[in-house]
Amino acid sequence: MAHSQKSKVTADLKRNRLNIVIAATLCQKEVGKIYTDIRFCVADLKPGFDVVTDYSQCTFAHLSVIPTMRQIMDYLVSKHPGNVIRVVGKMGLILKQLTRFTDKFQSYKPVYVNTYEEAEDHLANKTQRKGLRFHLHGHPMECTIDQKTGSGAIIDISISGLSVQGLTIPVSQEQDISIVIPMEHGDNTTSSFISKAKVVRVKDNMFAAQFHDLDEDQVAVLFKWLAYEVGKNKPVKE
Repeated sequence: MAHSQKSKVTADLKRNRLNIVIAATLCQKEVGKIYTDIRFCVADLKPGFDVVTDYSQCTFAHLSVIPTMRQIMDYLVSKHPGNVIRVVGKMGLILKQLTRFTDKFQSYKPVYVNTYEEAEDHLANKTQRKGLRFHLHGHPMECTIDQKTGSGAIIDISISGLSVQGLTIPVSQEQDISIVIPMEHGDNTTSSFISKAKVVRVKDNMFAAQFHDLDEDQVAVLFKWLAYEVGKNKPVKE
């Protein structure tokens, strides 16, 4: 396939999907146009739309594009996307550096695949965890198991579950647990997200749990808070 001189953004209304193809060279002018086109296309899509961004043709990216890339990521979060997938192929060194930079900030956690076919397979796989995952490294949480309460730090979280490290009490796979996550809001108020969950994976000092059926109000509250958190552009703790 010949390398594209221009990026392309399209809305697939039938599949409720935003498709983005990145040009061979990504400069500030190009990424600004991408941002404009994304806003036009997203207006025609429904919340929960999937995003597939094809970087496989991109061989060079200017560092000046980073702020606008962050704006695009924050904008997409505000529109409640579903899955976000990046097709990377044989990514060049510059693009890898840009990706590592943006991943240092609290934001959504895209899925990386090598080809567009792999992206299609991922979207067709109904066993994948539902909902966009977010980096919230270091955010505190509490977990109660059999009347014992411990604390830990969230690695990532979605509307269907979360991963936690450093829990101060033992946890086992298939256990039913109660989770409390403190939340700060933009109006200087605080609250807590409370949910029952089931542990689905345990490894070393980390575990993953799936929330028990959240109602629509809980999902809305959780996603609104996640969008607020990542919008602060706070670097992820190492």
